[in-house]
Amino acid sequence: MRQTADVVIIGGGVLGASLLYHLTTKGVRNAVLLEKGEFASGSTGDSAAIVRQHYSNEVSIRLVKKSVEMFKNFPNLFDGANVFTNSGWFFLVPPEAGDKFQQNMAQLKRLGIDTWEVSVEEAAKELPGLNPEGIGHIAYEPGAGYADPVGTVQAFIAKAVANGAEAHPHTPAQGIKLNGGRVSAVVTNVGEISTPVVVNAAGPWAKTVGEWVGLDLPLQITREPEATFRPPGDSSPLHHPISNMVDRTYFRPMPDGTVLIGTGHPKESEPADPENYQREVDENFISYVSERMEHRLRGLAGAKFERGWAGLYAVTPDWNMILDKSPDIEGLYLAVGGSGHSFKIGPAMGLCLAELIVDGQASTVDISSLRATRFAEDDLLRSTYGGNRA
Repeated sequence: MRQTADVVIIGGGVLGASLLYHLTTKGVRNAVLLEKGEFASGSTGDSAAIVRQHYSNEVSIRLVKKSVEMFKNFPNLFDGANVFTNSGWFFLVPPEAGDKFQQNMAQLKRLGIDTWEVSVEEAAKELPGLNPEGIGHIAYEPGAGYADPVGTVQAFIAKAVANGAEAHPHTPAQGIKLNGGRVSAVVTNVGEISTPVVVNAAGPWAKTVGEWVGLDLPLQITREPEATFRPPGDSSPLHHPISNMVDRTYFRPMPDGTVLIGTGHPKESEPADPENYQREVDENFISYVSERMEHRLRGLAGAKFERGWAGLYAVTPDWNMILDKSPDIEGLYLAVGGSGHSFKIGPAMGLCLAELIVDGQASTVDISSLRATRFAEDDLLRSTYGGNRA
């Protein structure tokens, strides 16, 4: 491991991996990424990895639009790595959210997103046994789909290393040293790395990393369970990911023929300690999501539970990322608080943060609304549908 680096990144999920790669494309080859476990072993690896552009604030829409461009071009950028399935995506919306839905669809189209509203009858041709009960509107987005989160991270890291960077799994950062109020080194389990720039991209552990240098980052860590079910028959009838605001669930097909299901918002948060939380799902959760799956998609009736797990979100007060340099410590950059969004916008956020570090300003997308000071300024990022939509 190098003893000096121009940049050290703490966290080997999609944000850290994307940043490492994009730094190398901007000429920063002496960069080091540190990951306490396997790459993508935290929130990224647990992600449902549904990649859709239907966000409800401008910065997220612009970021995810750029990310989708990158996902579609992955084989050309990363030596044939094909991590994205462009299947199209459906969004089921209740009647009471109709005004906000129409408002947001207009914003999406204004920003260049290819999407339109479809009827229940049109959607039912693609979704197995769609139950129309409670559905007021349906959006379809042909350019959306789902991705392999682990493969995405591995592709970013492999290319970054080929470009001259280093990436070390099972090498936890244990502290950050300061000298005169600025970053001077990162302490690891195998020694120190002298560096003028450190990036906190530690996902659920980002709050702890901030505490090393006296920062109280506004993050709540929450437990987010998911499960897969195997439909009856030889193959799954579900071929499109679905975000279901009506029943507060989401679905996507998996490569092994199962269907992944998780719960959306609003819902009660489950605060969690990333070092000690319930990784397994319980019978109540399995029953809850099974009932909602069979109610909404009758073609999945009889699907059997196969496996479940719980990942973690790091949530900010406005449910949007902090992507900025630290206002308090020179040389420290923050890529924290993904709030469940960061996988699909991770490719573009890594690019923008590389621009901020190298050029002093992000140019691909204006990320000023994701600045660290917005909470103290009472200038939270507003979204059409809201964060937890409570």
